[in-house]
Amino acid sequence: MAQAPLAVLLSPRLEEVQAAREVGARTLVLAPDRAAPGIREAVAAAHDALTVDWLDHQGLLMAIGHLAGHPARVSVFGFAEASALVAARVNEALRFRGNPHAAVAYLTDKVALRGKVNQLTGTPVRFEQCDRVTHLVAAAERVGFPCVAKPRTGSGGQEVHLLRDVADAALLAAELVSEPALIIEEFLEGPEYSVLAHSRDGEHTVLAVARKHLSDGPGFTEEGHDLPADLGPRDTARIGDLVTATLGAAGHRAGLSLTEVVRTAQGPRLIESHAHPGPGRLGDLLALATGTDPVALAVATALRLPVPEPHPSSGRRYAGIRTLRLPPGRLDAVHGIDEAYALPGVADIGITVRVGSHVPEATSRAAGHGFITAVASSPQEVEAVLGKALDLLRPVVGGADPGACGQPAHPAHPEKEEEHTAA
Repeated sequence: MAQAPLAVLLSPRLEEVQAAREVGARTLVLAPDRAAPGIREAVAAAHDALTVDWLDHQGLLMAIGHLAGHPARVSVFGFAEASALVAARVNEALRFRGNPHAAVAYLTDKVALRGKVNQLTGTPVRFEQCDRVTHLVAAAERVGFPCVAKPRTGSGGQEVHLLRDVADAALLAAELVSEPALIIEEFLEGPEYSVLAHSRDGEHTVLAVARKHLSDGPGFTEEGHDLPADLGPRDTARIGDLVTATLGAAGHRAGLSLTEVVRTAQGPRLIESHAHPGPGRLGDLLALATGTDPVALAVATALRLPVPEPHPSSGRRYAGIRTLRLPPGRLDAVHGIDEAYALPGVADIGITVRVGSHVPEATSRAAGHGFITAVASSPQEVEAVLGKALDLLRPVVGGADPGACGQPAHPAHPEKEEEHTAA
């Protein structure tokens, strides 16, 4: 009997293991710590697991090099910034199916990608590469204020700085402890969108365009997404054209991608693009809204398994996610979880901070302390459900009295609220 194709998953989420199994693949989880929160559940759901520091390329090749002679098809998958790059590199080394390593690396280099995409569009984005602290203010002045400074190879909104004037640029230069590797680019004004796409043999298909919600405060913190975005056919087509041009410029050929776009007065313009579905659970929203699981689609395509049919949910077509951010202190409890789950349309609630532990500082504009997702038959209904659920969630931080959460969260489908209360 022929063996099932093998999906090797680098520190996956539980849902990614389940998606790979759903399409008929055997699953092998590789992780540095198989007992880590989140990984433990993925390991339990997989067929096999190995303790491997997959950032060590030679160690990874030693651990799975024997799979090059596997009788069935094999591919390595990473659905985050670092793991996508590692997966592409090892797939290339072992001659497994996957995205070219050079394409993934190209998408991680914002300077190279910006220069290439600028050549393909009628509205190029002004930018400067900055590798010296002493050059930062002058580079920002050449780009023009307001502008944005961020790491050339960063991801997830980490260390993104809005520079409104020379004083902001000088302050950032003074705060840097080492020589930077930055890209400084013009601030793009307009609504932001996250575009999830899937590629096969260099053909790119936009799966969804989601509207990004941003705070009004400094740093434009991400508060969530709505999917699909409320856009007309012309804007949707123009955004799709920019995404496919970007992926083509990078040489992206296979798998999932996330491209961030601003719809400006001059038309859609690129922020950045990634060879993975991103940290914002857009894949979950796509599955809720359309019944299409992007991870299942990517695994099935790479391993040449039958692509699963969508599973639409009784005519519901709109989904949303909001991010929870907690104040600093010890998280003593989260009340109202059962009541929030009882609301029609609430799909998932999660609090990523363990009760009894200290609330960590959010490390990027996209990072938070949890999430909530909902699905409904209209964007207005989604917004209403998320708002009601947020009002019901009452975290207790540092022993303070419970108060309305105001924004979303993550434990996985609690049986009882008491399980999320400190002893």
